[in-house]
Amino acid sequence: MAELHVYLENGFDHDLVTISVDSEEHTKSDVSTRYQVGLAALVELAGVELDAAGTAVVRIALPERGLAAETTVDPAATPYVRVDVTDGQLDVRLDSSQPRLA
Repeated sequence: MAELHVYLENGFDHDLVTISVDSEEHTKSDVSTRYQVGLAALVELAGVELDAAGTAVVRIALPERGLAAETTVDPAATPYVRVDVTDGQLDVRLDSSQPRLA
């Protein structure tokens, strides 16, 4: 099992956000970016089940906007998942280091 840290950063505006890993779903409502720090919310996921390759599939959705993205994460190498809403799309980036926010 592993931990993932999902940073919902720029472009969120009173959004309902769902984050799914395997069969577990986490929901956050009224997510809005605080532009002073460049962060809308941080979602900590503990006890993430990994497949045989040591990875997990993370799905992020803003159902009210019809946006969704999926990525495969290796928590040992890149435990930080950074998400922005840019030009009507979800931009998901993986990082090995904790983001430095403003």
